[in-house]
Parts: sequence; C-alpha cells; structure tokens
Amino acid sequence: MGFYFRKSINLGLFRINFSKSGIGISFGVKGCRVSMGPKGTTLNAGRNGLYYSKTLKGKSKTKKK
Repeated sequence: MGFYFRKSINLGLFRINFSKSGIGISFGVKGCRVSMGPKGTTLNAGRNGLYYSKTLKGKSKTKKK
C-alpha cells in the first residue's frame, strides 16, 4: 500500500481539497457529496459502511491502444 498526500479546508457545505494531482472542490452534506477536480466530477453517497460512487464526468480509467 502506497502513501499519498491530501489536505482539505472545510468551509461549511464546501470543502477545498489539495492533493498531488491538483486542487479540487466538493460540496454537499454528510453522506452525500459532489466533487469536482482534475480527475473529473464524481458523486459520493453513503453511510455506515455502505457507499456508492459514480463518475459523472471525467477521465476514463481504461487504457487507449
């Protein structure tokens, strides 16, 4: 397992995220957030160990030949 760097600043409903890949912003409430950053836009929802994540718009993870 590798190490990674992530720092965030919480501004109420908004959160600014700093990582190795760039700066992003997320908004929402506990249990449901929409994140926008250098890797695309994602929806994350869930609580108590059951989570759902959907890429709404972003870079594909499949390799092009």
